[in-house]
Amino acid sequence: MRFSLWMIIGLGMFGVTACTEAPKQIRVPARELYQQAFVSYEDGFATEAERQFRELTQEHPGTRMANLAFLKLGDINFDRAKWAEAEADYRAFLLNSPQSHLTPYVLHRIIALNYERNKYGLFFRAREVDRNMEPNRRILQEYQRFALLYPQSPYLQDVEEFQTKARADLAEYELLVGNWYFEQQAFSSAISRYRHLLLNYPEFPRTQQVVERLVQAYERNRQPELARELQASLKSVRASLQK
Repeated sequence: MRFSLWMIIGLGMFGVTACTEAPKQIRVPARELYQQAFVSYEDGFATEAERQFRELTQEHPGTRMANLAFLKLGDINFDRAKWAEAEADYRAFLLNSPQSHLTPYVLHRIIALNYERNKYGLFFRAREVDRNMEPNRRILQEYQRFALLYPQSPYLQDVEEFQTKARADLAEYELLVGNWYFEQQAFSSAISRYRHLLLNYPEFPRTQQVVERLVQAYERNRQPELARELQASLKSVRASLQK
């Protein structure tokens, strides 16, 4: 019995000693982690920098350094053309730093990456009717926000150019889809697309072509009254332009 008691006490003391001597995991300060990651980024080690910045956001969530890490993660993924990942990181920065002086830069990058995402359809002309136009719509939404909040920003001119290109792309897409419906003899859908184009993109350079196609769609959709009204309006506009 005495031997068993001393054995239990000995094992207990060994356990305490083992726990005491076990190496402690030291939590690296956020600023130090950021500096390490930034040096990796500056030296061109993007993969290592991404790992370190991501570790920082997980180890020190909600801190200023973690929020700046989201910004750098956005930049890293932007440079890699990983648009979805870049936008997620930029938006994480905006969510955690709503009053940051860097917000105009981040919004500009979000608009720019959505313009890049939109280039997909340019390489697949045969399937452009199925092209995802959501990036262009996001550009218009973000432009409104940017122009309202930062009218004096040096990024405004770039943002306006992206917005102009996005509107032109959306207008061309409406015409393309309208013509596709027309060719499929889905005249009601074609009419809807043509009308949407005329009402929402008055700057479209080929408005007359759209109106003529709309007249044809009305006629083939057995709506001759609307076709005649539209033709009369078109003649009136032409006459006023010739004066």
